[in-house]
Amino acid sequence: MLMTVIMVIVILLLPRGMQLLTDRYAFLHKLGSVFLCYAAGLLLSFVFRAQGADLALASDASSVLVLIAMPLILFSSDLPALRRLARPMLVSYSMNVAAVLLMAFVSFFIFRELVGGADQVSAMLVGTYTGGTPNMFAIGKGLGAPDALLLLTQTADMIAGGLYFFCLLSFMPALLGRFLPPFRGGRGNGIEIAHKLADEYSGKKRPIKPLQKFWARCRMALLAMVCVGAAMGVCLLLPSQYGNEGLAKLSEYTALLMLLVTSMGIALSFVKKVRQAEGSYTSGQYFILMFSVAMGLCFDLSAVSGAKLLLLMLLLVQFGTVLLHLLLVKLLGVDRDTAIITSTAGIFGPAFIIPVAKALDNDAIILPGILCGILGYALGNYLGIGFGWLLALL
Repeated sequence: MLMTVIMVIVILLLPRGMQLLTDRYAFLHKLGSVFLCYAAGLLLSFVFRAQGADLALASDASSVLVLIAMPLILFSSDLPALRRLARPMLVSYSMNVAAVLLMAFVSFFIFRELVGGADQVSAMLVGTYTGGTPNMFAIGKGLGAPDALLLLTQTADMIAGGLYFFCLLSFMPALLGRFLPPFRGGRGNGIEIAHKLADEYSGKKRPIKPLQKFWARCRMALLAMVCVGAAMGVCLLLPSQYGNEGLAKLSEYTALLMLLVTSMGIALSFVKKVRQAEGSYTSGQYFILMFSVAMGLCFDLSAVSGAKLLLLMLLLVQFGTVLLHLLLVKLLGVDRDTAIITSTAGIFGPAFIIPVAKALDNDAIILPGILCGILGYALGNYLGIGFGWLLALL
């Protein structure tokens, strides 16, 4: 009992410690809080196992945490602002989505006999490279992917993502300038709102009293829990195919549960007071960090044997998506800056838009780039879970 209580405290408080460390040390900041929470959870799992703790609790907790995190992240999505997107930006982002779907489909057939759960990995990557890491976790849980597979996919994504981000900030803009036309839009359009959104999606602290911030986040977390409770209620009303009763029935409808929670988060984002409430996105990110600790605690080291092939599969999807996207936008006459920023929005999400825009010396693409990333958060779960269902039929 004591070890269970300690494990719960670790899941709740360790992410805050990791946030403080990444704020203070540049090296740890580069590794990121998510990775550090995974690593710490993995190391602590040896201690808890030695003490006979029931680590199945960590796996159950991770499922609940990601359910709460998803609506929190979506509450702040300013989807009505998508009307600001110009046609070339929408075309380019759509081509990125098409490229992800095609490459994930191809990689599934190449690695289906080599990587366990290749259909689940492909589905997670569809959500990740149209939305972001929260979509990966949500899709993985929705499709019943093993915890170890989720952790390995996230680790491989960090390696591949680091390589691509280096390319974006170094030689890639100059190289693509030789093949794609120059940016044709104005400069500096919507910079104030762009930086406000960027601060929110990168977790930058705002000048607000700590107690006021705490209660604001508690209110948003409570609203997210109401969404989860409502979605569970809907699933409990559905018939069971295996004779399950009560909460056991939810395991049959995990994917539907995730889609319902996603839909509720999107619907509530259209309520102005919810969308503009303080701290919903950062609260969602904290739940993702708690999820990461819980995942690390229940990680099975025996699953590492397939890590190399999984990394190859992920590299094929990510870089294949980038190359195919660039080929498509070349054929459609999309300019260099639009192509790069929509690729960044798809592969990384809103938080990475500003450094890439700065590397391009073009502030005008910050706002539309962030809006594309927000659109990806909203679409990622639908695309990923739908894709996973399709592959399960093959």
